[in-house]
This record gives sequence, C-alpha cells and structure tokens, in this order.
Amino acid sequence: MLHQTLPAPIETYPSEHPEIAWKDGRIVPWADCTLHVRMQAGFFGANIFEGLRAYWNADEERMYVFRLDDHLVRLEQSMRIMRMTPPFSRHELGDAVLELFQRTDFRGHGQANLVTYFGFPPPGDPVSHAAPSGAHITAVPMGRSPAAKTGLTAGVSSWRRLSDDTMPIRVKIGSNYQNSRLAQNEVRAGGYDMALLLNRAGKLAEAPGACLFILRDGVLITPPTNADILESITRDTVLTFARQELGLTVIEREVDRSEAYIADEVFICGSIAEILPLTSIDGIEIGDGQPGAVTRDLQELYFQTVEARLPRYAAWCTAVPAPAG
Repeated sequence: MLHQTLPAPIETYPSEHPEIAWKDGRIVPWADCTLHVRMQAGFFGANIFEGLRAYWNADEERMYVFRLDDHLVRLEQSMRIMRMTPPFSRHELGDAVLELFQRTDFRGHGQANLVTYFGFPPPGDPVSHAAPSGAHITAVPMGRSPAAKTGLTAGVSSWRRLSDDTMPIRVKIGSNYQNSRLAQNEVRAGGYDMALLLNRAGKLAEAPGACLFILRDGVLITPPTNADILESITRDTVLTFARQELGLTVIEREVDRSEAYIADEVFICGSIAEILPLTSIDGIEIGDGQPGAVTRDLQELYFQTVEARLPRYAAWCTAVPAPAG
C-alpha cells in the first residue's frame, strides 16, 4: 500500500527562469512545458537538441541569436540520422526561438534549448520508431562564465569518448551526454574543473559539450571531426577567426594527451562554454599557467561578434524583434 504522505516533487529547474516556454507550436506557462515520463524522450533520452546563445547589445538595446540558421541545419541533420520525422519546419522553429526571446525580454545574455523529441512507442516495443514527435524550447538568462578570465583546470577522464560506430557523435541526442556526465563527475571528484575525454584510439577528443584546441609554436591544432567529436558550430567560428582574423596556421589532426601537456596554450569552446582557457591538465601547468595571448585575442573577437559589433560577421547574428509595446 502506498504511504499516505508522499515526498515533495523534485524541483524541475531551480535556477532563474522566465514564466513562459514554447511547446508544440504555442507559448505555454513554464510549468506546463512537460512530457510524460513514459515517452521515449524522457525514458530513453530520445530527444535531439540544439543549445543556442542569444546576446544583448546594450548600445542598440537589442538581442541577437548567434548562428541560428546553422543550428537549425544541424538539428535537421541530426533528425535525419535518427530517422525522426521533423515535427516542425526549420522556418517555424527559427521563428519560435525568436518569439520566445522576444517575449521573455531578458535584456541580458541568454541561452535556449531547442529540442525535438520522440513520443510514446508502440505497446510492447519500447525502442521502436515512435512516429509521434514534438518540439519544445526553453530559454534562461545566462551570463559569461568567470572562468573566461581565470581559466579552468582539466583532468583526463578514464571514460572514453563514444565512437561513431557505437552512437553517432555528430548527433546532439540527449542520451549521448551521459558519456559526458560520467567523465565530468569523475574529474570533479578528483578536484578538477573540466574533463577531457580520449577517443577509442587514445587521442584527445573533446571536453563535455566543448571542443579542444592547443597552440604549439604559433600553430593552432584541433582534433578533426572524424576523431569522435561534435561538428561544433563554435569550433567552426574559432577556425574562421584564427585563419581570417589572426592569420594563424591551423591544422586539424589527432592530438596526443602528452602533447597537450607541453602546449603553449590550450582552450575549449562551445555554445555555453564560449571560449575558456585551460591553465593545467592533470596537474601539469600549461605554459605559464595563465590564459594565453592567442586565446585572449580569440575571446575578444568572439565576444564582439556574438553581440553583433563586427559588421563583417553580421550574417551570423539574427536580431530578436523588439518586444511588443
């Protein structure tokens, strides 16, 4: 018999959040943006997502979503690989992201998760293709990490990065990120800030939710996309800046763990991470133990670009309509 007094429900999102979200074609109250626990999305992590950043330009008093179209294209590619029938068109989802940021009116930097999900499976076949699918979008205020200035310590996890013959790494499916969870919790228990994962070949792949770069003798090096890393939009942004703005020689190749120890600079990048310096790996100081000059230059270019302050990269920034009234 069930106890008469049940425990209090788990808080769904304890940090600051707005009053609204978007679900399956309409704006809903935050608390109503929910899925049933028996859906494949919740039970098996069968959801495909994009994490987008939006940035407040204080001079213009306007928010811009960074590389919105590129995120929507990658979402479509992920759905194709996972054999998901798109629940909404790219145009509809893009408009929904803009509408949500418009109506939340953060007046500061923000982050949104755009998620398409598999619904209920056929009876008795829990991992079968679920034809019903949907989408939801939630947005929260998100400022810049203090680690952008100070840097992070990193440790190489004993957990290996998933490989593409096990799970498609270029797909941002929720279940893939349990690999990152294991690695990150392991290294944090060991006193480090950030995990780095080796791939099946024993080469450095990436950090949880972020790609890896090292600088050696003026050459910027990053693992290639076939080294079991995400085809990252932020990584592509950094590559563009390094080549076109800083004139650096850039090489995409495998990176040994020990090579990162003796690099002049190391940093990670991703939509949430932006560009974060690593000051040590496995307790070995990188360079002089401080964020390096090239990392700082790339950060400045990135911060200026995402706030729509560099006209030559204006195409990457989609303006959020001003709030009504």
